[in-house]
Amino acid sequence: METKPYVNATVLIFDGKLHARKQTRSILNILGFWKIEESETHEDARIALGSRRFDLAIFSVVSKKDGVSELVNDVRRFRCGDDPFLPIILTSWDVRLRLVRSIVESGADDFLAHPYSATNLGDRINALVRNRKPFVVTEDYFGPDRRTLEARANDAGTVMVPNALLARAEGLPDSGPNADTIAATLGKLRKVKVRNIARRIWAITDVLYKAYDDPSLADWIDQELEQVVKSGRAFHEAISPRELVQLGSLCDSVIKVARRIQGQRPALKDLELLEQSALALRVAAQLGGDSAVAASEISNAVAGTAKSTEDLVKSVVG
Repeated sequence: METKPYVNATVLIFDGKLHARKQTRSILNILGFWKIEESETHEDARIALGSRRFDLAIFSVVSKKDGVSELVNDVRRFRCGDDPFLPIILTSWDVRLRLVRSIVESGADDFLAHPYSATNLGDRINALVRNRKPFVVTEDYFGPDRRTLEARANDAGTVMVPNALLARAEGLPDSGPNADTIAATLGKLRKVKVRNIARRIWAITDVLYKAYDDPSLADWIDQELEQVVKSGRAFHEAISPRELVQLGSLCDSVIKVARRIQGQRPALKDLELLEQSALALRVAAQLGGDSAVAASEISNAVAGTAKSTEDLVKSVVG
């Protein structure tokens, strides 16, 4: 196992149990890591992240409510530390589905169940260096895209992020995360988030439109409409001032229709208008909100000049 690339890499270990921290340190030593800092409490870990930059973090999870998932989420959301793309591995003795799901949703890169060997941890670390998953951001999630390689290949909505561990392993620290690369990457991810929220809004409205004849629609439509409104607010928060005129206006149209038909049995034309408005928002978001021509085409389509969903998409993207 090649250990030389990691000699200068810095690692933060968080584990409430002293013997577990020492065991992890010993394994890291075997793998070639020597610049290691240990934290016994969440507060210690937060202070460490706020005072220096690390190339890798390994945090132990005890339960769903032990605060580790929140710590990871704060790192990803730039509320803790100065690298939202810090490679993070979570470990736990508990492999129950509910806990593992919360770990996955936290935005950590990987999960390793105890007991593990130097080979197990080494393989995870090497994967972070050589095959780290690109990041994706949605209304509720920010972290590695865990879909299969095939699924990701058919979706442009992921971004390769600065990788401190890769930069250290290759001996090229200047290629790692810095203020400029982090800002540029966050900018790309913001655009991904805008597109993903718009796609979610359209998906909900499309389901509602197609469910018009469903006798049970009245039992669940208001819940879905409320989600449209909630996602619309998140969309507004994600767009830039430059995008506000076009994308903000289109989003307001969707929210207005959704609110108007809440609490009643909507007519088919209401659900069609909602779906078409949401589709216009989705297409405009995909274009980036830059084209005045696109805005005109979308407005005309929603007003009724486009005869079908296919016509609407064609009128905007050709």
